[in-house]
Amino acid sequence: MFFALPSYKSLPADYIRPQCMDSDPEFRRCDSGRLTFNSELTFNADNGQTVNVTQYEQVYGQYSSYRPVYKASIPGHSSTTVYLYHADGNWRLGDDYTTSTSAFARVSDTALRPEFITGVWQLYYKGAWRSHLNRKLRCTGMC
Repeated sequence: MFFALPSYKSLPADYIRPQCMDSDPEFRRCDSGRLTFNSELTFNADNGQTVNVTQYEQVYGQYSSYRPVYKASIPGHSSTTVYLYHADGNWRLGDDYTTSTSAFARVSDTALRPEFITGVWQLYYKGAWRSHLNRKLRCTGMC
């Protein structure tokens, strides 16, 4: 059986508009390799410098607990390195993804990818873990 289309319309390239994954709240899997916290996250490094660790890029080929490792995109010329990684049942932020003791932030969650985290983040501050209820990671793209 053969069907013929009654008409066919060709569209110019400037008419086709891809939707940015940043603007799609239902977007679930992050293939861009870039993540951002929904609000700014800063901490004071050992040298007294305030460091913004809000944005992360995947370190391709590096995994911890079978999950991808991400490195903070720190603006400026800071020598500080911060990783987002999974260890001992927690997603963590710390300076060494090969050990779970380097963390200054954590969330108890077994999600295979950080964009699927549903737990509550905790930040280590003045000797205690403190909950931050609204802290979430989201995928960012090239928009």
